[in-house]
Amino acid sequence: MKKFEVLITERTAAIYPSCDGVHQSKVVDCSGEVTYSKKTVKEVLEESCIVHGSDYNGRIRAVRRVLSYDRKTPLLVSLMDYILAIPTQSPDNDDCIWLFCRHIHSTTVACGKTFVHFTNGLKMEVNCSYDVLHRQLQRGAVTMNYFSRYPRPHGAKN
Repeated sequence: MKKFEVLITERTAAIYPSCDGVHQSKVVDCSGEVTYSKKTVKEVLEESCIVHGSDYNGRIRAVRRVLSYDRKTPLLVSLMDYILAIPTQSPDNDDCIWLFCRHIHSTTVACGKTFVHFTNGLKMEVNCSYDVLHRQLQRGAVTMNYFSRYPRPHGAKN
């Protein structure tokens, strides 16, 4: 059995590229702790999806087919654990940041820059406009609502 490095959990707040010459991604959890990985952001997301029973492309394809979000598609990593991420840019862009909706408290704009405020008090500048961020948050909410509306098997987590 292949072992996976699981960096995305219910506690993940954001994942973004790292450019320190050694690591390729940074994962920030809801306490503000940062974990570095030598894997790319997309590789980390892929492994997390696989651990939860699908793969990155399958998750994206499902959302696109049902909700027609053909660009900047939300990623439902795990329905069971309510792990859903939204990209700030095209996922093919090397600067794309993935935000995990359950930990976002609010958003603001200051001096032309967009900020996400997390439930733990952490504030992060993001590389998209306020309007794009709000559209992505709406898409994330619609995605989670759509896929969570079906009853779960008896004994499944809420």
